[in-house]
Amino acid sequence: MSVRMKQLYLALPIVLSLGGASVNAREVIPLKVDAQNIAATQAMVGDQPGLFMFDSGIGTSSITPATAKRIGCIPWGKVTGFRAIGERLDLSRCNTTSVTVGAFRVSMPQVVVIDLEKFMGPSARKFSGILGLDLFAGQIVTLDVADNRVVLEDHQSLAEIRRAGTEVPIRLVRAAEGAALTVDLGVPTRQGLLWMEIDTGNYGPSLIDRKAAALVSLDASKTTRQDWRVTPKPGLESSGTAVVRDLILDGDLGRDVLRHWVVTVDLATGHGWIKQSKQ
Repeated sequence: MSVRMKQLYLALPIVLSLGGASVNAREVIPLKVDAQNIAATQAMVGDQPGLFMFDSGIGTSSITPATAKRIGCIPWGKVTGFRAIGERLDLSRCNTTSVTVGAFRVSMPQVVVIDLEKFMGPSARKFSGILGLDLFAGQIVTLDVADNRVVLEDHQSLAEIRRAGTEVPIRLVRAAEGAALTVDLGVPTRQGLLWMEIDTGNYGPSLIDRKAAALVSLDASKTTRQDWRVTPKPGLESSGTAVVRDLILDGDLGRDVLRHWVVTVDLATGHGWIKQSKQ
């Protein structure tokens, strides 16, 4: 999600479903980081090219009103999602269109329309929208925050990942009647697993629900940033800062944590693997 939205600690899982597509070979999607530290990539919606942010926590891919106009869409209907703090957000949508990123092309049954400038200010004008994991539903995807890239894996490359990485518990989250797609990582505590969203669009501190704070050695009474460590499996350690809030989920893992890992998720079977980043 955008810098300003994450500075306000507002996660934005919205809604969207997508059509099937297949990847027969490994495809690397480089992400370019701008002066605001936002990771984005060139893509096409329909026949219209543009610069799109990539955010694994967005829930549903989206386009701006200007992009909708360029592809001939008059936004309609209502798509409802909730921010991490529980605030409701109603958006309109466009019907079926294709999205192309590199050599990957998929037919999306719908895309949500969002006014990014409302959340980010004038800096959002260069973006045509946001791409999320729903774009890659059914695929095997590696999120490499340190190297600023998304990799679409094939079964051969997955075999290498399984040898080099550690399998971790993940949960595919299909909010909004199964339309949205995000991924939660299971983080063990003395009470059991906390399910924390893997959110490459969180450029600020990670977010932890107040009731879960003590389980990850955080002070639930503090509202400022706290240092913390995350260890989903022995040998997989990461650290960063976190803020305790009242959330509608256990937590949200931001880039300061994710940059220590290379995370691979099978968006068809619901399996995941992590290896430590070399950086």
